[in-house]
Amino acid sequence: MFVILPRMLHSGEYMKVNNKVQCNEESNNNKPIKQKLEFNDEFNHIKNVQEHDKKVDGKYCNETSCKFLLPYSPPSMDSSATDIEFLTYVKLAESLGRTVVLPNIRSKKISTCQPFPFSLYYDINKLQQNFPNVKFITQDEFQKWTYQRFDKPSTSHYYLLDGGDINSINNVPPYSESLKKVWCLDRFKLKLNDTTSFKSLRLSWINWEFDDNGKDGRDLLMQFLINHLQDNSDVLLIRHDVRQPIFSVGSLPHLPYSKLIEDSATKIINSLRPYIAIQWDFENTREPALSVCASHLLTRVQKTIDVFGIENIYFASDYPLQRLNEIISSNSIQPIQPVFQSTHRFSQSHTEIIKQISSTIPYHTADSLGALKSLEDTLKDEFEGSYIREIIDKLVCVKADKFIGLPKGPCNDPTDSKRAKVFAELRGYPINNSSVIRF
Repeated sequence: MFVILPRMLHSGEYMKVNNKVQCNEESNNNKPIKQKLEFNDEFNHIKNVQEHDKKVDGKYCNETSCKFLLPYSPPSMDSSATDIEFLTYVKLAESLGRTVVLPNIRSKKISTCQPFPFSLYYDINKLQQNFPNVKFITQDEFQKWTYQRFDKPSTSHYYLLDGGDINSINNVPPYSESLKKVWCLDRFKLKLNDTTSFKSLRLSWINWEFDDNGKDGRDLLMQFLINHLQDNSDVLLIRHDVRQPIFSVGSLPHLPYSKLIEDSATKIINSLRPYIAIQWDFENTREPALSVCASHLLTRVQKTIDVFGIENIYFASDYPLQRLNEIISSNSIQPIQPVFQSTHRFSQSHTEIIKQISSTIPYHTADSLGALKSLEDTLKDEFEGSYIREIIDKLVCVKADKFIGLPKGPCNDPTDSKRAKVFAELRGYPINNSSVIRF
Protein backbone atom coordinates (compact mmCIF):
# COMPACT_ATOMS: atom_id res chain seq x y z
CA MET A 1 0.00 0.00 0.00
CA PHE A 2 1.54 3.27 -1.13
CA VAL A 3 1.19 6.13 1.34
CA ILE A 4 1.55 9.75 0.31
CA LEU A 5 3.30 11.64 3.05
CA PRO A 6 5.73 14.54 2.98
CA ARG A 7 8.94 14.15 4.90
CA MET A 8 8.60 14.46 8.66
CA LEU A 9 9.42 17.92 9.95
CA HIS A 10 12.38 18.79 12.12
CA SER A 11 11.28 20.29 15.43
CA GLY A 12 12.64 23.69 14.46
CA GLU A 13 10.53 23.73 11.33
CA TYR A 14 7.15 23.55 13.08
CA MET A 15 6.93 27.31 13.43
CA LYS A 16 7.64 27.75 9.72
CA VAL A 17 4.90 25.46 8.44
CA ASN A 18 1.92 27.04 6.71
CA ASN A 19 3.05 30.60 7.40
CA LYS A 20 1.86 31.47 3.91
CA VAL A 21 -1.73 30.90 4.98
CA GLN A 22 -2.90 31.31 8.54
CA CYS A 23 -6.30 31.54 10.12
CA ASN A 24 -6.65 33.28 13.45
CA GLU A 25 -10.09 32.27 14.64
CA GLU A 26 -10.12 34.28 17.83
CA SER A 27 -8.90 37.62 16.53
CA ASN A 28 -10.23 37.51 12.99
CA ASN A 29 -13.70 36.03 13.30
CA ASN A 30 -12.55 32.72 11.84
CA LYS A 31 -11.54 34.42 8.60
CA PRO A 32 -8.27 33.26 7.06
CA ILE A 33 -5.55 35.66 6.10
CA LYS A 34 -5.57 35.47 2.33
CA GLN A 35 -2.31 35.51 0.45
CA LYS A 36 -1.46 34.46 -3.03
CA LEU A 37 0.08 31.00 -3.05
CA GLU A 38 2.42 29.69 -5.68
CA PHE A 39 3.38 26.04 -5.85
CA ASN A 40 5.95 24.51 -8.13
CA ASP A 41 4.18 22.46 -10.81
CA GLU A 42 6.66 20.27 -12.65
CA PHE A 43 3.87 19.21 -15.02
CA ASN A 44 2.96 22.75 -16.05
CA HIS A 45 4.45 22.18 -19.51
CA ILE A 46 1.70 19.62 -20.23
CA LYS A 47 -1.11 21.57 -21.84
CA ASN A 48 -3.64 18.76 -22.13
CA VAL A 49 -5.86 19.09 -19.04
CA GLN A 50 -6.59 15.40 -18.59
CA GLU A 51 -2.98 14.35 -19.10
CA HIS A 52 -1.72 17.08 -16.76
CA ASP A 53 -4.17 16.25 -13.97
CA LYS A 54 -3.45 12.54 -14.35
CA LYS A 55 0.23 13.29 -13.70
CA VAL A 56 -0.64 15.47 -10.68
CA ASP A 57 -2.89 12.75 -9.24
CA GLY A 58 -0.15 10.21 -9.76
CA LYS A 59 2.27 12.39 -7.84
CA TYR A 60 0.04 12.83 -4.78
CA CYS A 61 -1.93 9.55 -4.79
CA ASN A 62 0.16 7.17 -6.90
CA GLU A 63 -3.03 6.52 -8.86
CA THR A 64 -4.62 7.88 -12.01
CA SER A 65 -7.22 9.71 -9.92
CA CYS A 66 -7.39 10.92 -6.32
CA LYS A 67 -10.33 10.41 -3.98
CA PHE A 68 -10.02 12.23 -0.67
CA LEU A 69 -12.00 12.43 2.55
CA LEU A 70 -11.47 15.82 4.18
CA PRO A 71 -12.58 15.93 7.86
CA TYR A 72 -12.40 19.70 8.06
CA SER A 73 -13.65 20.01 11.65
CA PRO A 74 -13.50 16.94 13.93
CA PRO A 75 -15.13 17.35 17.36
CA SER A 76 -12.97 18.49 20.24
CA MET A 77 -10.36 15.93 21.30
CA ASP A 78 -10.06 16.98 24.95
CA SER A 79 -12.58 14.61 26.56
CA SER A 80 -12.00 11.33 24.75
CA ALA A 81 -10.18 8.28 26.03
CA THR A 82 -10.64 6.48 22.70
CA ASP A 83 -9.97 9.20 20.09
CA ILE A 84 -13.16 7.94 18.47
CA GLU A 85 -14.05 11.43 17.25
CA PHE A 86 -11.20 11.48 14.74
CA LEU A 87 -10.79 7.75 14.16
CA THR A 88 -14.39 7.63 12.92
CA TYR A 89 -13.18 9.47 9.83
CA VAL A 90 -10.27 7.09 9.37
CA LYS A 91 -12.54 4.04 9.48
CA LEU A 92 -15.05 5.66 7.13
CA ALA A 93 -12.27 6.41 4.66
CA GLU A 94 -11.09 2.82 4.90
CA SER A 95 -14.61 1.55 4.10
CA LEU A 96 -14.98 4.00 1.21
CA GLY A 97 -11.50 3.53 -0.27
CA ARG A 98 -10.59 7.18 0.19
CA THR A 99 -7.42 8.91 1.35
CA VAL A 100 -7.71 10.79 4.65
CA VAL A 101 -6.55 14.39 4.71
CA LEU A 102 -4.90 15.05 8.08
CA PRO A 103 -6.09 18.53 9.09
CA ASN A 104 -3.92 21.06 10.83
CA ILE A 105 -3.93 21.49 14.57
CA ARG A 106 -3.56 23.95 17.40
CA SER A 107 -4.26 23.32 21.06
CA LYS A 108 -7.29 21.01 21.33
CA LYS A 109 -8.60 21.96 17.92
CA ILE A 110 -8.09 19.93 14.78
CA SER A 111 -9.43 21.75 11.74
CA THR A 112 -8.50 23.19 8.37
CA CYS A 113 -8.26 26.63 10.00
CA GLN A 114 -5.37 25.78 12.29
CA PRO A 115 -1.79 26.82 11.41
CA PHE A 116 0.31 23.86 12.56
CA PRO A 117 0.74 20.41 11.00
CA PHE A 118 -0.95 17.28 12.34
CA SER A 119 2.51 15.84 13.00
CA LEU A 120 3.14 18.40 15.75
CA TYR A 121 0.85 16.38 18.02
CA TYR A 122 0.57 12.96 16.37
CA ASP A 123 2.98 10.44 14.86
CA ILE A 124 1.86 9.90 11.27
CA ASN A 125 4.18 6.95 10.66
CA LYS A 126 2.73 5.06 13.64
CA LEU A 127 -0.78 6.04 12.57
CA GLN A 128 -0.04 4.45 9.19
CA GLN A 129 1.19 1.29 10.89
CA ASN A 130 -2.03 1.13 12.90
CA PHE A 131 -4.14 1.52 9.76
CA PRO A 132 -2.18 -0.17 6.95
CA ASN A 133 -5.17 -0.20 4.59
CA VAL A 134 -5.73 3.55 4.76
CA LYS A 135 -3.86 6.24 2.85
CA PHE A 136 -3.04 9.54 4.54
CA ILE A 137 -1.97 12.93 3.22
CA THR A 138 -1.21 16.10 5.17
CA GLN A 139 -3.27 19.23 4.72
CA ASP A 140 -0.26 21.00 3.23
CA GLU A 141 0.16 18.36 0.52
CA PHE A 142 -3.58 18.27 -0.15
CA GLN A 143 -3.55 22.04 -0.59
CA LYS A 144 -0.75 21.75 -3.15
CA TRP A 145 -2.75 19.10 -5.03
CA THR A 146 -5.78 21.40 -5.32
CA TYR A 147 -3.63 24.22 -6.63
CA GLN A 148 -1.80 22.12 -9.20
CA ARG A 149 -4.89 20.53 -10.70
CA PHE A 150 -6.05 22.30 -13.89
CA ASP A 151 -9.55 20.89 -13.53
CA LYS A 152 -10.32 21.84 -9.97
CA PRO A 153 -11.53 18.99 -7.73
CA SER A 154 -15.26 18.38 -7.36
CA THR A 155 -16.81 18.18 -3.89
CA SER A 156 -19.77 16.81 -1.96
CA HIS A 157 -20.64 17.65 1.63
CA TYR A 158 -22.06 15.32 4.29
CA TYR A 159 -22.96 16.12 7.88
CA LEU A 160 -23.45 13.18 10.26
CA LEU A 161 -25.48 13.66 13.43
CA ASP A 162 -27.35 11.36 15.75
CA GLY A 163 -30.92 11.21 17.04
CA GLY A 164 -34.35 10.21 15.79
CA ASP A 165 -36.12 6.90 15.46
CA ILE A 166 -34.71 5.82 12.10
CA ASN A 167 -31.63 6.42 9.98
CA SER A 168 -32.37 9.08 7.40
CA ILE A 169 -30.67 11.15 4.71
CA ASN A 170 -31.81 14.55 3.53
CA ASN A 171 -30.71 17.13 1.01
CA VAL A 172 -30.03 20.49 2.62
CA PRO A 173 -29.53 23.97 1.12
CA PRO A 174 -25.85 24.55 0.26
CA TYR A 175 -23.79 26.66 2.63
CA SER A 176 -20.54 26.70 0.72
CA GLU A 177 -19.71 30.32 1.55
CA SER A 178 -20.00 29.60 5.26
CA LEU A 179 -17.61 26.68 4.89
CA LYS A 180 -15.11 28.95 3.19
CA LYS A 181 -15.35 31.75 5.71
CA VAL A 182 -15.82 29.84 8.96
CA TRP A 183 -13.75 26.72 8.23
CA CYS A 184 -11.17 28.32 5.91
CA LEU A 185 -11.97 26.05 2.97
CA ASP A 186 -11.23 28.91 0.61
CA ARG A 187 -7.54 28.19 1.17
CA PHE A 188 -8.05 25.22 -1.17
CA LYS A 189 -8.85 25.41 -4.88
CA LEU A 190 -12.04 23.35 -4.96
CA LYS A 191 -15.28 23.35 -6.87
CA LEU A 192 -17.24 24.38 -3.81
CA ASN A 193 -20.28 26.51 -4.55
CA ASP A 194 -24.08 26.43 -4.55
CA THR A 195 -24.08 23.56 -7.04
CA THR A 196 -22.23 21.33 -4.54
CA SER A 197 -24.36 18.54 -3.10
CA PHE A 198 -25.09 19.03 0.62
CA LYS A 199 -26.68 16.23 2.62
CA SER A 200 -27.31 15.42 6.27
CA LEU A 201 -27.31 11.87 7.60
CA ARG A 202 -29.17 11.39 10.86
CA LEU A 203 -28.19 8.25 12.73
CA SER A 204 -30.80 6.76 15.03
CA TRP A 205 -30.03 5.92 18.65
CA ILE A 206 -31.30 2.42 17.85
CA ASN A 207 -27.97 1.78 16.11
CA TRP A 208 -26.25 1.48 19.49
CA GLU A 209 -28.67 -1.10 20.85
CA PHE A 210 -28.70 -4.89 20.55
CA ASP A 211 -31.69 -6.71 19.09
CA ASP A 212 -33.38 -9.76 20.64
CA ASN A 213 -30.78 -12.01 19.03
CA GLY A 214 -27.90 -10.02 20.51
CA LYS A 215 -26.89 -8.47 17.18
CA ASP A 216 -25.17 -5.11 17.39
CA GLY A 217 -27.08 -2.39 15.53
CA ARG A 218 -23.79 -0.84 14.42
CA ASP A 219 -23.46 -3.52 11.73
CA LEU A 220 -26.55 -2.15 10.00
CA LEU A 221 -25.38 1.40 10.66
CA MET A 222 -22.09 0.79 8.88
CA GLN A 223 -23.89 -0.60 5.85
CA PHE A 224 -26.19 2.42 5.85
CA LEU A 225 -23.22 4.80 5.90
CA ILE A 226 -21.28 2.94 3.23
CA ASN A 227 -24.33 2.88 0.95
CA HIS A 228 -25.11 6.58 1.33
CA LEU A 229 -21.56 7.92 1.30
CA GLN A 230 -20.80 6.40 -2.09
CA ASP A 231 -19.94 9.44 -4.15
CA ASN A 232 -18.01 10.19 -7.32
CA SER A 233 -16.76 13.57 -6.14
CA ASP A 234 -13.01 14.01 -5.89
CA VAL A 235 -13.27 15.33 -2.34
CA LEU A 236 -15.75 14.22 0.29
CA LEU A 237 -16.17 17.08 2.76
CA ILE A 238 -17.45 15.50 5.92
CA ARG A 239 -18.26 16.56 9.42
CA HIS A 240 -19.80 14.56 12.24
CA ASP A 241 -21.19 15.27 15.66
CA VAL A 242 -21.68 11.66 16.70
CA ARG A 243 -20.32 10.96 20.19
CA GLN A 244 -21.20 7.27 20.18
CA PRO A 245 -18.70 4.84 18.63
CA ILE A 246 -19.82 3.93 15.12
CA PHE A 247 -17.21 1.17 15.19
CA SER A 248 -16.18 -1.22 17.92
CA VAL A 249 -14.01 0.89 20.22
CA GLY A 250 -12.02 -2.10 21.41
CA SER A 251 -10.70 -2.75 17.91
CA LEU A 252 -9.37 0.79 17.40
CA PRO A 253 -5.87 1.80 18.51
CA HIS A 254 -5.33 5.21 20.05
CA LEU A 255 -3.93 8.07 18.04
CA PRO A 256 -0.16 7.88 18.62
CA TYR A 257 1.38 11.08 19.94
CA SER A 258 4.41 12.60 18.26
CA LYS A 259 7.91 11.59 19.27
CA LEU A 260 8.52 15.03 20.76
CA ILE A 261 5.61 14.58 23.16
CA GLU A 262 6.25 10.92 23.94
CA ASP A 263 9.94 11.53 24.65
CA SER A 264 9.13 14.41 27.00
CA ALA A 265 6.63 12.29 28.95
CA THR A 266 9.03 9.32 29.10
CA LYS A 267 11.79 11.54 30.49
CA ILE A 268 9.49 12.65 33.32
CA ILE A 269 8.27 9.12 34.07
CA ASN A 270 11.79 7.69 34.22
CA SER A 271 13.02 10.49 36.47
CA LEU A 272 10.17 10.05 39.00
CA ARG A 273 9.53 6.33 39.16
CA PRO A 274 8.04 5.30 41.55
CA TYR A 275 5.59 8.18 41.92
CA ILE A 276 2.07 9.22 42.83
CA ALA A 277 0.12 11.29 40.30
CA ILE A 278 -2.51 13.76 41.48
CA GLN A 279 -5.08 15.26 39.14
CA TRP A 280 -7.40 18.04 40.29
CA ASP A 281 -9.11 20.40 37.88
CA PHE A 282 -10.80 23.36 39.51
CA GLU A 283 -13.23 23.99 36.67
CA ASN A 284 -16.21 22.42 38.43
CA THR A 285 -15.16 23.04 42.03
CA ARG A 286 -17.10 25.87 43.62
CA GLU A 287 -15.12 28.28 45.76
CA PRO A 288 -16.91 27.50 49.07
CA ALA A 289 -15.78 23.87 48.76
CA LEU A 290 -12.12 24.57 47.97
CA SER A 291 -10.83 24.44 51.53
CA VAL A 292 -12.61 21.18 52.38
CA CYS A 293 -11.50 19.58 49.12
CA ALA A 294 -7.89 20.62 49.65
CA SER A 295 -7.96 19.08 53.12
CA HIS A 296 -9.37 15.82 51.71
CA LEU A 297 -6.71 15.78 49.01
CA LEU A 298 -3.81 16.33 51.40
CA THR A 299 -5.11 13.65 53.74
CA ARG A 300 -5.42 11.15 50.90
CA VAL A 301 -1.94 11.95 49.62
CA GLN A 302 -0.41 11.48 53.07
CA LYS A 303 -2.19 8.15 53.56
CA THR A 304 -1.01 6.96 50.15
CA ILE A 305 2.56 7.91 51.01
CA ASP A 306 2.34 6.13 54.37
CA VAL A 307 0.83 2.94 52.92
CA PHE A 308 2.97 2.57 49.80
CA GLY A 309 6.15 4.40 50.82
CA ILE A 310 6.19 6.47 47.64
CA GLU A 311 7.53 9.99 48.04
CA ASN A 312 7.67 11.44 44.52
CA ILE A 313 4.48 13.28 43.58
CA TYR A 314 3.39 14.60 40.20
CA PHE A 315 0.62 17.21 40.20
CA ALA A 316 -1.58 17.88 37.15
CA SER A 317 -4.18 20.64 37.22
CA ASP A 318 -5.98 23.10 35.01
CA TYR A 319 -4.52 25.84 37.24
CA PRO A 320 -1.38 27.33 35.55
CA LEU A 321 1.08 25.84 38.03
CA GLN A 322 4.01 26.91 35.88
CA ARG A 323 3.09 30.55 36.63
CA LEU A 324 2.42 30.14 40.36
CA ASN A 325 5.46 32.09 41.63
CA GLU A 326 4.79 34.88 39.15
CA ILE A 327 1.12 35.04 40.20
CA ILE A 328 1.98 35.09 43.92
CA SER A 329 4.60 37.83 43.53
CA SER A 330 2.22 40.03 41.53
CA ASN A 331 -0.24 40.24 44.47
CA SER A 332 -2.98 40.85 41.94
CA ILE A 333 -6.61 40.32 42.94
CA GLN A 334 -7.73 40.09 39.32
CA PRO A 335 -9.03 36.71 38.06
CA ILE A 336 -6.31 34.63 36.42
CA GLN A 337 -6.83 33.64 32.80
CA PRO A 338 -5.00 30.41 31.87
CA VAL A 339 -2.60 30.60 28.96
CA PHE A 340 -4.37 27.74 27.21
CA GLN A 341 -7.74 28.46 25.63
CA SER A 342 -10.38 28.28 28.34
CA THR A 343 -13.40 30.22 29.49
CA HIS A 344 -12.62 29.34 33.11
CA ARG A 345 -10.83 31.90 35.27
CA PHE A 346 -9.17 31.36 38.62
CA SER A 347 -9.80 33.58 41.61
CA GLN A 348 -7.53 34.55 44.48
CA SER A 349 -9.16 31.72 46.46
CA HIS A 350 -7.87 29.19 43.95
CA THR A 351 -4.38 30.67 44.27
CA GLU A 352 -4.51 30.46 48.07
CA ILE A 353 -5.49 26.77 47.86
CA ILE A 354 -2.63 26.03 45.45
CA LYS A 355 -0.24 27.84 47.81
CA GLN A 356 -1.50 25.67 50.68
CA ILE A 357 -0.95 22.48 48.66
CA SER A 358 2.49 23.64 47.52
CA SER A 359 3.60 24.39 51.08
CA THR A 360 2.38 21.01 52.34
CA ILE A 361 3.51 18.50 49.72
CA PRO A 362 6.66 18.85 47.57
CA TYR A 363 5.16 17.99 44.19
CA HIS A 364 6.70 18.00 40.73
CA THR A 365 5.32 19.23 37.41
CA ALA A 366 6.58 18.88 33.86
CA ASP A 367 7.88 22.44 34.08
CA SER A 368 9.61 22.08 37.45
CA LEU A 369 11.47 19.02 36.13
CA GLY A 370 12.68 21.00 33.12
CA ALA A 371 11.30 18.42 30.71
CA LEU A 372 9.47 21.02 28.63
CA LYS A 373 12.30 23.50 28.19
CA SER A 374 13.38 22.15 24.81
CA LEU A 375 9.79 22.12 23.58
CA GLU A 376 9.23 25.65 24.82
CA ASP A 377 12.39 26.89 23.09
CA THR A 378 11.51 25.08 19.87
CA LEU A 379 7.81 25.88 19.62
CA LYS A 380 7.84 29.29 21.32
CA ASP A 381 4.40 30.94 21.18
CA GLU A 382 2.68 27.80 19.95
CA PHE A 383 3.80 25.94 23.06
CA GLU A 384 2.30 28.53 25.41
CA GLY A 385 -1.11 28.31 23.79
CA SER A 386 -0.98 24.60 23.14
CA TYR A 387 -2.51 21.44 24.51
CA ILE A 388 0.92 19.81 24.72
CA ARG A 389 1.39 20.37 28.46
CA GLU A 390 -1.98 18.74 29.14
CA ILE A 391 -1.14 15.76 26.91
CA ILE A 392 2.12 15.23 28.78
CA ASP A 393 0.22 15.47 32.08
CA LYS A 394 -2.13 12.78 30.84
CA LEU A 395 0.68 10.45 29.76
CA VAL A 396 2.51 10.87 33.05
CA CYS A 397 -0.67 10.32 35.11
CA VAL A 398 -1.61 7.23 33.13
CA LYS A 399 1.77 5.61 33.90
CA ALA A 400 1.86 6.56 37.58
CA ASP A 401 2.31 3.87 40.22
CA LYS A 402 -0.64 5.37 42.11
CA PHE A 403 -3.17 7.80 40.71
CA ILE A 404 -5.28 10.13 42.86
CA GLY A 405 -8.04 11.68 40.84
CA LEU A 406 -11.69 11.69 39.89
CA PRO A 407 -12.74 13.92 42.80
CA LYS A 408 -16.27 13.53 44.17
CA GLY A 409 -18.76 16.27 44.98
CA PRO A 410 -18.67 18.86 46.39
CA CYS A 411 -15.09 18.94 45.11
CA ASN A 412 -16.18 18.20 41.57
CA ASP A 413 -18.87 16.61 39.45
CA PRO A 414 -17.56 13.24 38.19
CA THR A 415 -19.80 13.41 35.11
CA ASP A 416 -18.14 16.68 34.09
CA SER A 417 -14.60 15.92 35.20
CA LYS A 418 -13.46 15.11 31.70
CA ARG A 419 -9.74 14.83 32.19
CA ALA A 420 -10.10 12.67 35.29
CA LYS A 421 -12.37 10.32 33.35
CA VAL A 422 -9.85 10.12 30.53
CA PHE A 423 -7.00 9.34 32.92
CA ALA A 424 -9.02 6.69 34.72
CA GLU A 425 -10.21 5.01 31.52
CA LEU A 426 -6.73 4.94 30.02
CA ARG A 427 -5.44 3.27 33.17
CA GLY A 428 -8.04 0.56 32.59
CA TYR A 429 -10.39 1.53 35.39
CA PRO A 430 -14.14 1.88 34.95
CA ILE A 431 -15.28 5.28 36.16
CA ASN A 432 -17.07 3.84 39.20
CA ASN A 433 -14.37 1.32 40.08
CA SER A 434 -12.98 1.48 43.61
CA SER A 435 -9.45 0.97 42.24
CA VAL A 436 -9.32 4.68 41.41
CA ILE A 437 -8.13 6.54 44.50
CA ARG A 438 -10.53 9.38 45.28
CA PHE A 439 -10.16 12.30 47.64
